[in-house]
Amino acid sequence: MLKGEIIISGVIFGGSLFLFFEAKKFEGHDVYAKLGPAYWPELLLICLMVLSAWVAVDAFRERKKAESEKKEGATFDRGKVRLLTAIGFIVLYFLLIKMIGFITLTPFFLIAFMYLLGERKKGWMIGISFGITALIVYVFTKAMYVPLPRGTGIFLTFSQFFY
Repeated sequence: MLKGEIIISGVIFGGSLFLFFEAKKFEGHDVYAKLGPAYWPELLLICLMVLSAWVAVDAFRERKKAESEKKEGATFDRGKVRLLTAIGFIVLYFLLIKMIGFITLTPFFLIAFMYLLGERKKGWMIGISFGITALIVYVFTKAMYVPLPRGTGIFLTFSQFFY
């Protein structure tokens, strides 16, 4: 399994690198204080290359660790439970976002997700979740001019204070 992750990560890295050079060919009219047509594809492809390299290195380390330990016996796979819980969180998030709104729901979703992943430092979780939410709201509403779900009722009123 880990060998497959390394191979898949290499394929994703290579494909991203190819698409990055293809995105360099995008032409468009650059407007002052606005990003050109190649900016977002290039940024996302760079992020994809970095993350695929990270996954490959992590899988390589995990493979070395698994080879050195070689445990035997049946154990309860808590990873599957965490995966199913994460999927449940994501589905619940998408069901509630139109009603509650992005700015109200996202910090709590991020805190729950970080807790699921094993983070236990409350100050860190709160700071990161609200900071990432503020960053996303700023980037999407100011840099990309993309509206985010605001919610309904009192949540709409709350969201209007921010954007």
